[in-house]
Amino acid sequence: MNTEKTGEFIAELRKEKQLTQSQLATAIHVSDKAISRWETGRGLPDIDNLEALSDYLDVSIAELIRGEKISEPVSREELQSITSAELSLTKVFLEKRKYISIFLGFVLGSIIILTAFIHMMSPIYIKDPGEALTIEKLSDGSIVGVLDEKVSGYDLERYKDPDSGLQLVFIGCYRTKWDQLTGKNSDMLVRIGNKDSVDAVYYYPNEGEDIHIYGNSGTAENGGVLTLPRLVYNYWLIIGIFLSAAGMIAYAFCRKKYYADRILKIALVPVAFTISIPLCLFGRFDEVYNATYYLTGILLLTAAFYLVFRIVMLVKKGNVKNI
Repeated sequence: MNTEKTGEFIAELRKEKQLTQSQLATAIHVSDKAISRWETGRGLPDIDNLEALSDYLDVSIAELIRGEKISEPVSREELQSITSAELSLTKVFLEKRKYISIFLGFVLGSIIILTAFIHMMSPIYIKDPGEALTIEKLSDGSIVGVLDEKVSGYDLERYKDPDSGLQLVFIGCYRTKWDQLTGKNSDMLVRIGNKDSVDAVYYYPNEGEDIHIYGNSGTAENGGVLTLPRLVYNYWLIIGIFLSAAGMIAYAFCRKKYYADRILKIALVPVAFTISIPLCLFGRFDEVYNATYYLTGILLLTAAFYLVFRIVMLVKKGNVKNI
């Protein structure tokens, strides 16, 4: 089978019908690049696409494989050659589907493992400072925080109040399910500062009011300051749902398949993002603490889900060469 001859024949038939590569691609549900590869001899259509091409271009599969129109009966030898070529294409197609299935299984397995890892290692805020740490002042004037053994880690921020000039320190502690399961204990001593650099220490539980635990009570009337949630992914979830719905509505009402396919490709991004958020944060909207940690996990899951969606779309169309 001469790939260049077949490609030139496809291009000739397309031009006879006054079609662009894009129009032909849309008609048989493949990409523009696939048509370009076939016509330049850099690739061959699989058995499903050969059938679609033969129907749309009004030629037989034998003529496509031969690369020219057949006016006389096909000889036994040529028929055997064509049959052999079709069987070879079918074998390649089935082999590719097998590898795609393996790859899909790998990606789905990775999604499960990544989701489990995120949940096992995700920081869960300890809301009661009495269960997290004890503030102590050492003989040299240093102020330290002795963390409870259940604590996996902490976050510390320093802030100078512009009105009072007080040096404020905010500390929050968290634990992970992995440390709970493995029995890992914390033996950390956190250096907070000294009597000259720290006027007050507040513990933040990630929602509600910060809790004053050392020194001057600060500037708030009730002895604390309001802590906004470190992450508010429910808003992102609402935006993701809205964009997903808008994309799917646009896809449903788009009459031109060329544009509909591209709308769907774009719409699948917020769909993947929307699915990834609850997988990462289910039941944890009030406990989320580490922005970078969760955002990384959500973006990785989004990429994995989008890849799965695209592969499923292409396999469904039989267009496995464009994956």
